[in-house]
Amino acid sequence: MPRPVTITYTLHPSPTPSTSNSTQVLQSAISGIKSHLPLRNLHWKSSTRTSIRTIQEVDIELVELGEINSVRDNLGGIGGNGSSVLDTPLVNLCLVVCEDAEVYKNQTRSFIRDWLSLLAARRTPHAPLIVLVNPPNPAGHAAGGKSVWGKDKGVLGKLKTDFNVGKRDRCVQLNLPQVGSYDPAAWPEVMNKLKESLVSAFDSAIIEREEEVKRGEAQRLNVGWNFCTWFLLKESLANSFESVNLPEDSLLIYEELEASFFQVLKEQNLSWFGISKLGATHPGDDSLPILDTTVKPYRELMRSSMISIFDFRIYLFARQGQLLGKLGRITEVAKRGQWFVASLTRRLREAEESLAQHFIESWTYTACMDIVDKCDQWSRIDRPNGDYSGLVAYESARSELLDIARIQVERIGVSSGHLPPIYPFNPASSPYPSTIQEDVLFESSSNGLSDDEELQHTPQSASEQRPILSNEQLIDAQQDEGNCRALYAGLTRKTIKAYEACGKVNSVTRLKADLAALALYTQSWSEAYDLSRRLAKDCAEFLTWDPISKFALEGALQAHRELNMGKDEDWENLGLAYLRACALVDKDKEQGLEGVQIDFEELKRTVEGLRESDTEQDVEEHKAFAIRIMSGQADHAEDGDQTSIEIGVNNVLPVPIEVDHISVDLTDMQGETISFSNEGEILQPGDNTIKAICSTSTQGLYSLQIATVSLGSVNFIYNKAEEEYKLRVKRDPRGVEARLRMPYDIKLDEDTKVVVEIKAGVVEMKDVKMSLRSLVGEVTYLVQVAQMSEQEVNVDESALVNIGDLDPGEDVDIAIPYTGIPQGEYAKAQIVLQYETSSGPREWIDTQVIFMGLPLTVNVQDFFRPECLLSHFTIASDGREYLRIASVELSPPQEGSHAVEACKKQWENSATITPHQPLSCLFKVRKHGKADGNGAVLRLRIRYRSLEEEVRIAIENAFQKLPSSSRDSVRRIAGEWARDRGQWLRPYLLGTSLAETLSDVLWSQHVEGSDELLKAIENDPVEMWRTLEIPVDVPQHRLLTTVRISPASSRDSDAPKEVYEGRAINMKLTLSTSHTWSGSDPDSTKERILVFDISNNEDWLILGKKKGYYTPDPTKPEEQIIILIPLKSGQLFLPNVNIQLLQNPNSNSNPNLGIESDRQTQLLCETYFENAAQSITVLPAKKEVNAIVPIPVATNEIWEGERI
Repeated sequence: MPRPVTITYTLHPSPTPSTSNSTQVLQSAISGIKSHLPLRNLHWKSSTRTSIRTIQEVDIELVELGEINSVRDNLGGIGGNGSSVLDTPLVNLCLVVCEDAEVYKNQTRSFIRDWLSLLAARRTPHAPLIVLVNPPNPAGHAAGGKSVWGKDKGVLGKLKTDFNVGKRDRCVQLNLPQVGSYDPAAWPEVMNKLKESLVSAFDSAIIEREEEVKRGEAQRLNVGWNFCTWFLLKESLANSFESVNLPEDSLLIYEELEASFFQVLKEQNLSWFGISKLGATHPGDDSLPILDTTVKPYRELMRSSMISIFDFRIYLFARQGQLLGKLGRITEVAKRGQWFVASLTRRLREAEESLAQHFIESWTYTACMDIVDKCDQWSRIDRPNGDYSGLVAYESARSELLDIARIQVERIGVSSGHLPPIYPFNPASSPYPSTIQEDVLFESSSNGLSDDEELQHTPQSASEQRPILSNEQLIDAQQDEGNCRALYAGLTRKTIKAYEACGKVNSVTRLKADLAALALYTQSWSEAYDLSRRLAKDCAEFLTWDPISKFALEGALQAHRELNMGKDEDWENLGLAYLRACALVDKDKEQGLEGVQIDFEELKRTVEGLRESDTEQDVEEHKAFAIRIMSGQADHAEDGDQTSIEIGVNNVLPVPIEVDHISVDLTDMQGETISFSNEGEILQPGDNTIKAICSTSTQGLYSLQIATVSLGSVNFIYNKAEEEYKLRVKRDPRGVEARLRMPYDIKLDEDTKVVVEIKAGVVEMKDVKMSLRSLVGEVTYLVQVAQMSEQEVNVDESALVNIGDLDPGEDVDIAIPYTGIPQGEYAKAQIVLQYETSSGPREWIDTQVIFMGLPLTVNVQDFFRPECLLSHFTIASDGREYLRIASVELSPPQEGSHAVEACKKQWENSATITPHQPLSCLFKVRKHGKADGNGAVLRLRIRYRSLEEEVRIAIENAFQKLPSSSRDSVRRIAGEWARDRGQWLRPYLLGTSLAETLSDVLWSQHVEGSDELLKAIENDPVEMWRTLEIPVDVPQHRLLTTVRISPASSRDSDAPKEVYEGRAINMKLTLSTSHTWSGSDPDSTKERILVFDISNNEDWLILGKKKGYYTPDPTKPEEQIIILIPLKSGQLFLPNVNIQLLQNPNSNSNPNLGIESDRQTQLLCETYFENAAQSITVLPAKKEVNAIVPIPVATNEIWEGERI
């Protein structure tokens, strides 16, 4: 504890009889001064410091001057410099009572002078203060006063005149109040003057002592310089600051001393040590508290230069800790304690052979626990400012100190055999913790860690006996197994609470692992099971501490087995978590941990237990396995109906695992899924390459979605969608093939159908089933009425068409009707084939797009003649396709009443139509015999194929004749060439053969097998044609009128030889009616009336009956005479004549009017202008034509005429 500041006082009562009670007055003055102690709020402004120091409170001890020597002896003062500048009085009071000037002059002044001489003889910094004590004044008036010049009068004035030095005022007056009363104005002047004197003397003493310290430090390199002596000298400054309640300044001094100590260590100037050894060999060194400076005479040892480095560093740290504790900086005490224990422990390790066994552990344990105890006491002290915020940080440092102490008990337990030398316990031979706390709790520092051999202990001889421990608690733990485990468990739980209080969950987890390990080692299976499960749960929540998680899960599984508990769902969850922990823990790092035993028996038992489990469960994203696809394209199996890929499976576990099933699922753009799987495989630790088979035949670009590894009933599922891995799957050309197409023969008057063409591969297909599913909503396939070879097939409840067995290479076509029309005439459908082979079930899936429209359009135009019907058919492309037409035929029904004659008798060569070049065909239809009243239906049959289809089929047929070695090399280039119509269309249309067109591409790229392909194309023309059959109705209810305009004269001589413009011509209009195409009896048309109308035009002026009515008579033509006047010269065609049907007005009274009217509306008129192509040559007029046209004018004047 710091000493109070000593202030001496000397009393000089007045010897006059009038002041016989002056002694009592002086005692009253001393009592009054003591009542105002300690001094508070002192402000120290030193010339060596930049800021003002405020001393909150100073303890003062008033001692009479004559007693000062005995007091110093009782306080253990040291000679010379002393332990503090406060060892000698800083202020000396002289209290005098003198009211008479003569007494002052004769006695008091001489006494004060002698007193000052006595003080000067002591040669120590001091501040004399003369106090003139005035007895209580009954009148209540203060003695003395001020002159008109502001100076003190009376004795006080004389005192100041005689004893003030310069501006320093050494004199002060004290007017004592009346006995029993309190005057607050009586004491402030005296107490303030006392504070000023104390601060002044303290400043002088400090400056003087600092100069001494500087002079001593300057002699550090001189022979005979002693660090201990200099240390005590400078420490006196720290003690002085501490005594006046300036702990910050005192702490700064000790930090400077510590830095000087480390500097001396580096300079290896250790001659000042009386014992040139490290120390730590005295009895009780391992159990003494390090924050108590009274347990050893540290200062006496330093004064005699007999202190060891061990004791010196403990004393230096203890003084710093005490000052920090006084300042309330307990967190800093704890953190500095960690560093101090770590650094001194490392130094002790260098001389461990000369120390007691487990001395370092015992001293470390004692030091940490002592720091914790002292800091706990300081933490409970009330803060002056009420600030307790630092206690949270202290809990963190406190928990680490407890952890260090706990580790020392653990080492002693392992060394004594009370704890196993395995993970997580620290081996006794390890100098530092082997777990993660080494970096945190024992951080290295270069300060004071010199490797100089002078600091090493002298090796003990064989005859010398090593010291023994003195810590009774650790001795009991070392000797008794129960005490050791109880001490370790209790300290661990205490440390856990400390870590939980500061929120260090990771450290809590580490310590819980130690408790679980202790329970496992002591075979407390129930406790071990509970602790291990809770520990594993904490590790899972914090997503950290994988090695501890593995240890906890392994312990829980072991305790579960020892307790003979059933393998329920909880056990399975523990097992899966254990597998995950084993996969995450680095095996190499784990093997490198000292004390960790690598045993995979528990892992093997867990794997086997999971395999035998009957509970089906899916585990997502487990760390035990990692799956990837090795290549970007699937391979074909030998049988032609399977594809395979290589899958890389990384078994992260350190033991071989026999899995039951491995599969990967992939999807295409339409969402269809295929699976590659492998049944039964032993996965060795590390990378494994296995072959996975897919029994579904498909093609396209697929994306990896899910990978699965099955271990018994446990499925390890891995989501691979985010990897965006693409796999290209191609069908084996030797395998099954199915194609959706339109029928080769299409009849427009029958149900619309599609054809599924199935071709077996190289294997025999049994129990083949097919399904067709529309992927567009407008189209529906009627699978229930599907036909195969024009016979209906069986369809099961799942809409699967039963096809039966197919031999290798066998083809079969299935026709399926459909309803609806897709938008854009393109429909998308999915074909699925399911069948059995000798090696197992197979599936074939494909999504195809089919064009359901027709690539051509057909238009017909009929020309009626009395004896026949001329039908003109125009066949055009749909605007996209280039078509080749083999033939166009128009056939009458068998045993019908019509005969058809084609303009083109035989089709020796095909015709090509383009989007801009249609094809025209002309047919003549005749009637023979009696026609059916309902009319006849002719069949227009067109044989055609598109050029793209022709090229594709030609190349495919050529590929079939090539060997496989040549086929693979040329297939890709030929396929790309065929799909690019721009490369071959133009030369192909101009007559270049397909082989010649393809040869330029193949030869330019030097493709192997090109010659064989070209030869096969040239020698194998395409024979496939499509047929479109269109029903054509023979026109019915057509009343044909033959029109002829001829000269009216029946003799040629009467006909005009020359026709001139403007001259009239007599012409005869002849209208002949034919009922050939009316489909009715000629007698039924007697009441029908026809109207003819000759159309006006710019060529002719028609005179006469140009519009008239007549009743048609097939036996007698209608004749009319008309006059035609040509209006211009040139070759003029005859005017057109229109024939329309008109209802007979006399038929209103007919009761069957409704029926007749219906018939008349059904009958249409057709006109055949027999001589429509005939023209008349009109010559220009021979002379001008004049006409007189009267024109009215405004003046009523009429002109005679005007030439036009």
